[in-house]
Amino acid sequence: MRVDNQLKINKDLKKMLIFCIIASIFLPIGVPLIVIGASKTWILLTFGIIMTVFGFYGSPILWVLYGNLRTTKQVVNTILKENLTNTKEISSHLQMPEKQVKEIINKSIKKQYLKNLIFDGETLKINDKSKLNYKNLKNKCPNCGGLLEQSSDGIVCPYCGSKF
Repeated sequence: MRVDNQLKINKDLKKMLIFCIIASIFLPIGVPLIVIGASKTWILLTFGIIMTVFGFYGSPILWVLYGNLRTTKQVVNTILKENLTNTKEISSHLQMPEKQVKEIINKSIKKQYLKNLIFDGETLKINDKSKLNYKNLKNKCPNCGGLLEQSSDGIVCPYCGSKF
């Protein structure tokens, strides 16, 4: 479960970084194309204008989106790696406003960076109705990180008593 969540957000981060770099490169390439295109052919001029405009306007927007996605990754990693489930704990740990943490958690659930979790506005809880099994829990309790044991009641954490 945790690995899937981290793979998805890492994949989205890589895509966004590629778009940011491309947009950043378009501006310095587009300006000479305008100059060359003005004296040679309208096709180079058109490509130069498009690249310059995309680089000038798109680059800052994409870099801001990339920064927001990195912040989202910090929150997701705090939840998944450090097992913090309360918004007050997460905001204190990351030195972020609690309102921002709540927005990021809601967005992360919608984008499925945080799967099989329910957010009630203050705390995250395991969705008991999701199809969890012993394999996708990776032998560790998502609540406390303890080693899980298989019993007649299902999968139980001997440390915090959570049942899966």
